[in-house]
Amino acid sequence: MLEKLIPFNNIDVKTNSKVKAYKDGLLEMETESGTQKIKCDSVILSVGYKELEFEVPEIYLLGDARKVSNIMYGIWDAYEVANHI
Repeated sequence: MLEKLIPFNNIDVKTNSKVKAYKDGLLEMETESGTQKIKCDSVILSVGYKELEFEVPEIYLLGDARKVSNIMYGIWDAYEVANHI
């Protein structure tokens, strides 16, 4: 289901990339093809929690990282987090 929703909603997924900076709605990242800058208002990172827990001021743990369950729990958990931001 998720694989179909991503292109349907025109979500741009970047893999094998490293975020360098985010300031004033501009994300700078290093990709396999070089440095890219993207205008955005939200960034979703899929990385290890331990890597960021003391470096990012607002971080949410959800899905299987919070409690192992099924996809519906993960979707609901993400919805609840997004709804309260």
